[in-house]
Amino acid sequence: MYCVHDYAYRITAHCPVARAGVPVNSRYFVSEGFRTQEREKQASKDSFNCSLCMACVKVCPREVPVPRVVEYLRSQAGEKELPSNIKQMVENIQKSGNIHGSDKEDWLMWTYESDESLEDLIKVPAEVGYFVGCNSAYSPSTARIPASTVKLFRGANVDFTILGPDETCCAAPLLMAGRLGEAKKLIEDNVKAFKDLKIKTLVTSCPACFRMWRDVYPKITEVPFEVLHVTQFISRLIEEGKLKPESVGDLRVVYQDPCELARGCGVIEEPRKALKSVPGLKLVEYSQCKDEAMCCGGGGLLRAYNLETAEDAAKLKIKEAEELGVDAIVTSCPACLQNLIKSKNKIKIIDIAELFQANPC
Repeated sequence: MYCVHDYAYRITAHCPVARAGVPVNSRYFVSEGFRTQEREKQASKDSFNCSLCMACVKVCPREVPVPRVVEYLRSQAGEKELPSNIKQMVENIQKSGNIHGSDKEDWLMWTYESDESLEDLIKVPAEVGYFVGCNSAYSPSTARIPASTVKLFRGANVDFTILGPDETCCAAPLLMAGRLGEAKKLIEDNVKAFKDLKIKTLVTSCPACFRMWRDVYPKITEVPFEVLHVTQFISRLIEEGKLKPESVGDLRVVYQDPCELARGCGVIEEPRKALKSVPGLKLVEYSQCKDEAMCCGGGGLLRAYNLETAEDAAKLKIKEAEELGVDAIVTSCPACLQNLIKSKNKIKIIDIAELFQANPC
């Protein structure tokens, strides 16, 4: 037998929300949240003060699945307990197919970052399907991610297609909000859209999208093609000699491991192989990196619920990057990029795909 409190205290120190100054943490969720009906109601609301980063699971000797507990608590949140921003996001996905509630035509906004027409890519049968993701497609701060990725694909002569304005949310935010049951049709439609285009590989830039497509979708419907994160695909292109990185000059960077990608999906070495292939780039590591990396605070709907805490967590990452003396923080996640940009000082925040352009931002 073991005591819940014993391991709960051990994992508190690894919680980015707790380190950012919020007293609610994994210990609370696995112990206080289930004692009485009233406490569970409060815990359901408090559960949104979590980035679902899985760091607590990594350090817990019993590997207690705290994120699943949090998702359960969120699923129990009624109309009164569900935070207004989260409720609005869920309604946006249901009505508009994206987290922002934007018109479908607005999906094309990110293409303005590109200097070439992309109409020839929309719904054309191809070897590779690129799933942009609604955060990148509709958010100006992350539009450079798909724009750079498309340029990279063009430069490597990748035969690929995109869904265009008909692309809808991957449903990860519904899972994070404890409402995956409402996403079945969305998931089935997403798979069918790419299946109809005869793709053999699906690539996404967003780790949350990647985990949904690779790990969650197959539990609901057949996914008849390979699913890769863009870092895996870039690494493959380099190994096959189809992508030859250009020099970035003398650039010292630290890589921010996205939680969903490293701890959630085990994609750790491919991003580093890609980075080390770039001439002139010097890669250094955070004190906590790879599957032990500290969360930047951008995931798990934390930004939507508690923006101040999300940005406080990002500031901790930026502070350490400054101490490492780097020129830039490189990540491979729209949520990381967005949260770090909002909290940055002088350090550049770069998406990994941008490093394979002539002039990275």
